[in-house]
Amino acid sequence: MNRKYKLLWLLLILPASLWAQTPDYEAAEYFDAPNLQRQIGTTQVIPFFLKKSNKFWFSANGPAAGGLPPHRPMKGQKIDIGNDADERVTTDYGINATSPPSLNVFSLDKDNYYLVDPDKKQKIVLFDKVAIAQKLQELTKGEPSRTSVTYSPQFSNDEKTVQVGYNGETYDYNYTTKTLLKQVKKGPQKFPVYHTGTISPDKKWLLYSRHHNLYIKGVNTDTAERVLANDGAEYHSFSINELDKYAGVNGSTDAVWTPDSKSFYVLRKDTRKVQTLSVFNSASNFGRPYLTTYKYELPGDADVAQYEFYVGNAAAHTLKKVNIDRWPDQQVEVLRNQTSNGEVFILRKKRSRDEMELCAVDLNTGALRVVINEVSKPFINMDMFNVSIINGGKDILWWSDRTGWGQYYHYDRTGRLLNSVTQGDWTAGKIVATDSAKKVVYFYGYGKEKGRNPNYAFLYKVGLDGRNQQLLTPEDATHAVFMSPNKNYFVDYFSRIDLEPVTIVRNTEGKYIQEVLKPDFSKLYAYGWKQPEMFTVKAKDGVTDLYGLMWKPFNFDPNKKYPIISQVYPGPFIETVWNEFTVTDRYNNTSLAQTGFVVVVMGHRGSSPYRNAAYYKFGYGNLRDYALEDDKYGLEQLAARYNFIDLNRVGIFGHSGGGMMSTAALCTYPGFYKVAVSSSGNHDNTIYNRTWGETYNGYGKKIDVNQSLAKNLRGHLMLVTGESDQNVNPAGTYRMVDALIKADKDFDLLVLPGQSHTYEEPYKTYFQRRLRQYFAKYLMEK
Repeated sequence: MNRKYKLLWLLLILPASLWAQTPDYEAAEYFDAPNLQRQIGTTQVIPFFLKKSNKFWFSANGPAAGGLPPHRPMKGQKIDIGNDADERVTTDYGINATSPPSLNVFSLDKDNYYLVDPDKKQKIVLFDKVAIAQKLQELTKGEPSRTSVTYSPQFSNDEKTVQVGYNGETYDYNYTTKTLLKQVKKGPQKFPVYHTGTISPDKKWLLYSRHHNLYIKGVNTDTAERVLANDGAEYHSFSINELDKYAGVNGSTDAVWTPDSKSFYVLRKDTRKVQTLSVFNSASNFGRPYLTTYKYELPGDADVAQYEFYVGNAAAHTLKKVNIDRWPDQQVEVLRNQTSNGEVFILRKKRSRDEMELCAVDLNTGALRVVINEVSKPFINMDMFNVSIINGGKDILWWSDRTGWGQYYHYDRTGRLLNSVTQGDWTAGKIVATDSAKKVVYFYGYGKEKGRNPNYAFLYKVGLDGRNQQLLTPEDATHAVFMSPNKNYFVDYFSRIDLEPVTIVRNTEGKYIQEVLKPDFSKLYAYGWKQPEMFTVKAKDGVTDLYGLMWKPFNFDPNKKYPIISQVYPGPFIETVWNEFTVTDRYNNTSLAQTGFVVVVMGHRGSSPYRNAAYYKFGYGNLRDYALEDDKYGLEQLAARYNFIDLNRVGIFGHSGGGMMSTAALCTYPGFYKVAVSSSGNHDNTIYNRTWGETYNGYGKKIDVNQSLAKNLRGHLMLVTGESDQNVNPAGTYRMVDALIKADKDFDLLVLPGQSHTYEEPYKTYFQRRLRQYFAKYLMEK
């Protein structure tokens, strides 16, 4: 070949040769979420505190027994995890670690229980299963079957023993002395009498429903039942089951008693005029395919739920309807865990979601008074809003972002503002506990600690008067806590994407008491897993910091160019950028990256409610498009920062709101995004949840839908829907399909028979495999 033409030929084929890659499906399956899950055990403690002490118990287990899945992560890779404790594990990822030793069979049970005593700084195994087996052998004169032994952390009244079951017998096990005593049966066992309905605290009265109506009856008397309301009907019921199909059978009710058992109250919801949606299920194993029809409110509906509130008197057998009217189509809810005998507090919210009121209702007269009125434009942050009624209603803690930042305010029972409890350019989050005696509030805070991720949760305490605020969890990580009932200790679980989780006990001054659980991830690392990387980029405004995560192939070569895929969810109530140590994320990004991609997820303005009001409410009135420019600009910054990112090969995918966003992105920036996989997307928010649309886009405002973008499609789009999704009705996907057909656009459609909004097996695994293959086909293979 002429040298001149040979050079031209090389120049022509060179880009294609660089572009083409071989997807590594074996690695993707090897690092699939179920396989990774088997390499880890319990990572977070859920404590159960005892009633008479500061002790608590929890359950935990180690990694699953067994070796590796049959497939290999990469061609030529050698991984061998043996049975010997000192055997070395070597992988192509540069990991050289010792495999975990074989554990005693008892320690691999899923029901490993531990007891922690913070007063003594002790942690013990609650059930010594070897000792218990020996004792059972002595008591039963035979070898006990390990699979027939049950362990129940049901403590005796003196909290010294727990229960062991074997062959129909119950034994008391003293976890300190390790003695086992068979319980002696004393005559016929007396079972507690179960009453269907809501029984009063003094056990004298019972409220229940029947045929949608409300009844009251004395429990231990011959008093005949009294009907309190007889106008009940389907979807306008006093029963917790608004259909109440069981004719003549007593049912439960949402009625609530006051502590003194003299009064009660109940909220009734009327959805008789609310219209319906339907879904089909063709995959039923019980004969014919069937249709499910359900009540579902859409944005702008003329007929929506209406609310009625009643107060009643037990001795007088009366029920009084309270006038709670304020705004048309208002939403009403009753506050939980109230302790007053004279008044009950309710919230009523305007349909436009920008105004609400805390009201107090007199339980004797039914008179209503407004305590607090809150206005927040363009909408109230109900994702963070909180109100706590303490000291029997004498003190009220009220959350508001009236300053642009969410903070707590202290009111008295009349609605008079006493003081700010928290203040500053940071966000006060959910209340963990209140100590009425000490007048102290324990709460989560976000963004107060400078130089740290503003989405990390920290625990603080502060006086009800706003003084002596104190940080109780100082580690640079996100924290989740459980407070002991007596407020002496709390269990603190903290971690970060690049910081393994630890669970400890602290006292309520924040002092470290003891470690509870530090998981062993050696098996996971030996398997070849690596942590995702954290990054920050700027939003399109060039000012706002956005936080994100990046997954790379574990055989990553910085000298290569990789396609980049953005996993998206626009919010508005959450960011899918995990803050805690995460091995198996919900979207299986680790597995996708091993196919040969760089996978990222980042926040967008308009998502996280933990930041200021301007950030959280950025997307108002622009529900479809508000997150798009931040995602595109973030990807551009990453490509400028890292040479290994190929910005000519950009994919995007998401589920639910992310499904809507990924399709919108592909059609809004058709020259930038090349491939999208959109699963269960609310492409048409005019037929999605009323609260969603009317809150985040605005009541009465025009809602933009993805169908209007169909004409712009240039790349490759796979739409996915569950056939039986009652959350995001599949009609949203089908309407997008219809628009694409009418625009004469090529696309792919996957319908998962019988599946709801969350895909179950085998459909979940099938969908994820198809997703990987779709991106590989159009971003890698040539």
